[in-house]
Amino acid sequence: MDETSSSSAALHRMKAAADRSTGPVSPGPVSGSRPEEHADGPSSGRPSDGPSGERLGRQDDPPAGRGVEAVDRGDRGTPGERGPEGVTAAQARLRHANLREPVNPVEALNEWLDGLGEPDWDKVSQAIYESPAHAKAAYEQAKVRLAEERERRAEERRQAEIARREAAERAEAERLEAERLAEEERLEAERLAAERAEAERLAAYRRAQEQARLEAQRRAEEEARLEAERRLEAQRAEEEALRLEMERQEQEEWLRRQRERETWALQAAAREADGTDWVPPAERRPLLEERGEDLTDAELLERARIFLPEWRHRYRILEKAQAIEAATLGPRSAPAAYASPEAYGDDEDFWDHVGEPEVVRYIPPYNLPSRDPDPLPGFPDLLRQVTVTIAWLLFVAGGIYGLGFLGEDPTGPWLHDLHGGRFAGGYSMLSMASWAMLVWPLLWLALGVYTVHQWMPSQAAAARQRATGWRVSGAMVAAVAWFVIARSGVMLGAELVVWLALTSLLVGSIHQLNLYTARTRVERAITDGMIGLFTGWAVIYAATNTSIWLQSLGLNLLWIPGAVWAVLTIVVVVWGTAMMAMTERGRITIALGLTWGLVAILVPRLVGSMHSVWVAIVAAMGLFVVLLATENRRYRINHAEHRATLGHAVDDV
Repeated sequence: MDETSSSSAALHRMKAAADRSTGPVSPGPVSGSRPEEHADGPSSGRPSDGPSGERLGRQDDPPAGRGVEAVDRGDRGTPGERGPEGVTAAQARLRHANLREPVNPVEALNEWLDGLGEPDWDKVSQAIYESPAHAKAAYEQAKVRLAEERERRAEERRQAEIARREAAERAEAERLEAERLAEEERLEAERLAAERAEAERLAAYRRAQEQARLEAQRRAEEEARLEAERRLEAQRAEEEALRLEMERQEQEEWLRRQRERETWALQAAAREADGTDWVPPAERRPLLEERGEDLTDAELLERARIFLPEWRHRYRILEKAQAIEAATLGPRSAPAAYASPEAYGDDEDFWDHVGEPEVVRYIPPYNLPSRDPDPLPGFPDLLRQVTVTIAWLLFVAGGIYGLGFLGEDPTGPWLHDLHGGRFAGGYSMLSMASWAMLVWPLLWLALGVYTVHQWMPSQAAAARQRATGWRVSGAMVAAVAWFVIARSGVMLGAELVVWLALTSLLVGSIHQLNLYTARTRVERAITDGMIGLFTGWAVIYAATNTSIWLQSLGLNLLWIPGAVWAVLTIVVVVWGTAMMAMTERGRITIALGLTWGLVAILVPRLVGSMHSVWVAIVAAMGLFVVLLATENRRYRINHAEHRATLGHAVDDV
């Protein structure tokens, strides 16, 4: 519903209420009515109910004299609201007069209210009708004022932002100007400082040049003075050297004549003693007579008779020691203990230094280790190391295949089960028990340690590695070849030849290790120990291979029983292995490798099908002899070295 319809509805409701309250207009006064009611007419009657439904009228209703106002305004009022014609102003005022005494204030108030005229409904309806338009106009004015206020505030903010930006720009310009001025001041200060530094540098340079010139002048003067002193000193040295040379020539001439004289005296004493002319060489013996003693020939001969036996004995000991050392260390310079007497100022000091060899000197029964530095490693050394490594890998792979760890193949299962038990413990008198093959994993590990050790920087160009590396790698490859031949069934003696070649290579390696003694305990434990273990096993298994080959051929050499040949073979093998085990300081690993093989031969001879008590007894005695001889060698050398260290007498080892 719009504003016009709502206002019209309200106006009609108010008019209807007014009509109901006033009723019809009487033409004259009514009996019992008040005079003011008659005078006023219908328009002065008290309504029973106002617009709000109350007895009392609204305080803002128009006064009762609005009929006059209606007459004055013309036809704007209703017929009921206009007063009679000819009503004067006094009469209009009398209409509001109270001609009766009021009964009480409430009635008076009601009568006064009844005397009030009706509201101008046209104005009211007009006001109500126009109120939405006024409200809308007021709302539009308020919106306009609000928009103007917003524009004003936005303009103020814009002006403030412009002022702030202008202030910031002015501040930034001032800052840049200040920085520019500061930078100019700094550059000026740096320029002045650089000029001062350059001036100071030039001044220091001139001072340094002056000092250098003065120093050079002083040095030139000092060198001239020193040169003069050196020339004088050189002249004096030349004179002194000439004098010493003359004295030396004179001494040599006297020494030559004295040695000839002493040699004559010593030879005369030797002919008197044993009828020979052998005496120690003049350069390897002290003098019998000091310069200035002036002994006669008879006195010199008597002194020669006294010293000749002792000098002969000492010279023989010295000659033997030098020969042993030369064979041990190769072509090296003799140590200070074997130097010639001329190395000492006094002849007696020479013999005091040498002393008694059998008391304080210990000559080891093996080559002493070389203390010379190793040469730089070269390509052959790298090739040798790579070859040893590859040979070890083949050695392990071939052993795993040959022993049967890869499972059954066309040739059969385990090695000792192949070819009718050819490698089993009951095939020949020197055949080993099947568990003897457990030595191979130990050999793989031992030679693996040796292979890793030969890659160490200290072993790259070592003489003992150069002498043994190729032999050991050849032995490992030969072991692989033996496994392949033994498993494939080529039994024409080829496996025996291969194993004998393997044994020969390992024995040659032991010989090289004896020539190049280990320099440290690690070298002795790894290189010598691992190769020695392989060598001991190879020697005894060579005898087993030989026995298996002869048994396969059915040979009966000289109609001698196989047990006798087995005993003789064990004796030879034990003797040869014991000789190798007793080299250097005693090689216990060779004895252990041989012992493992002898035990593997001994057990089947006692409990196996190829029974022989004598072979078992000889094998047991052989392993005992090898172990005892090796340990005796080790003990005697350790004991002799300990006594020599303490300065005690040492027996021959």
